[in-house]
Amino acid sequence: MSKWQVLWMKELKHLFRDTKTIVQTIVVPTFITPLILGGFFWFVGSIATEETKKTYDISVNSLSESNLIAQISESDRLNIVLEEDVSAVINSVTEGSSEIGLVITETFDSAIKSNDSAEITMYSKNIDTFSQAQSLVTTIIDDFEETERDERLAALNLDEAYVNPISINKEDLTTEEESAGSIFGAILALFFVMYVMTGSMYPAIDLGAGEKERGTMETLISTNISSVDIIIGKMLSVTTSAVLTATFSMLGFAIPLTIMFLFYADSVNDYLFGLLSAVVNPVAFIGVFILIIPLSVFMGAFLLTISVYAKTPKEAGLLLGNVLIIFIIPCYVPLINPGLELDFIGALIPCYNLALITNNLIAGTVDWFLYSVALVSTIVYSCIAIYISYIMFDDENVIFRN
Repeated sequence: MSKWQVLWMKELKHLFRDTKTIVQTIVVPTFITPLILGGFFWFVGSIATEETKKTYDISVNSLSESNLIAQISESDRLNIVLEEDVSAVINSVTEGSSEIGLVITETFDSAIKSNDSAEITMYSKNIDTFSQAQSLVTTIIDDFEETERDERLAALNLDEAYVNPISINKEDLTTEEESAGSIFGAILALFFVMYVMTGSMYPAIDLGAGEKERGTMETLISTNISSVDIIIGKMLSVTTSAVLTATFSMLGFAIPLTIMFLFYADSVNDYLFGLLSAVVNPVAFIGVFILIIPLSVFMGAFLLTISVYAKTPKEAGLLLGNVLIIFIIPCYVPLINPGLELDFIGALIPCYNLALITNNLIAGTVDWFLYSVALVSTIVYSCIAIYISYIMFDDENVIFRN
């Protein structure tokens, strides 16, 4: 066994002797995170279900006897609260006593009867994403408007085609795979990047600044082990931890989805079942995993370089905490803009290319040339980061600085 292999085994035993490393590398990505995500989706789903049964108070100030108010009051989920003036309606909505407020002017009925345009003012606070009050009232108003329009057309002996000369037939050609890619792709990539970072950050701090603080780095440098063996041993230790974290995080996502897909398909609606079918894609998981390996090496070498440069673990933690934004932001951009498409320049940006390629792999629209560009470029970045780490380990001014 060569010297770097001995060092690699020693560093791995040292890392996984600590319970925190095992929890962070295996337990959290495999069990805790899927449970948290499942609990989150269950909580959101329960809120959405509860909103479908909820009754809403609607503040109304009306100076006319309109049939619209009668139609709104017929709804089982809307409770009308009459107010004396506009300010009372505004206060009711502002203070949260009512979900929305309606103000109907005294000319509303006369405008309807004279075939003119009547006006309604609707007040709301769009904070509660799940509230259905505004959509319920809007639907009633739209139905009222459509009835009035049909009566006017009938009185003029006209049909709807006269006022709507163009009819647009909308055909959505988005496949279930493309929908799944846009919904889950960037999220999965973000989680994988975060896990790779957390899996490499603690070992990098411990094997770099941690050993400098304990005084074992100087002892290691003074032995007959070359800088190349040292960097290979430590690099492989950090990378192994990162790859293990990424592997178990992928299993933590894949296993629950596969179980749901195989055994609970009957209890899932058709649309969600189609999304799950697209996500449970071996080609997508293998393709993402192949990209994660060089990305883990790149992150490990990058973080280890900063850790070696730092004087203490505390300083290393502060530096790495700020540097990690460099990896998070490129992965976050496709999450807020799912319509982004990967190009040659984007394929050269680490994490950004992973997010978009994950989208494409799930959607089945991956460009394998751009995939190769992303893979090769990440390998090049890894080699550069490893070389910089080697320079750091070979520089006594960095190793022995205090």
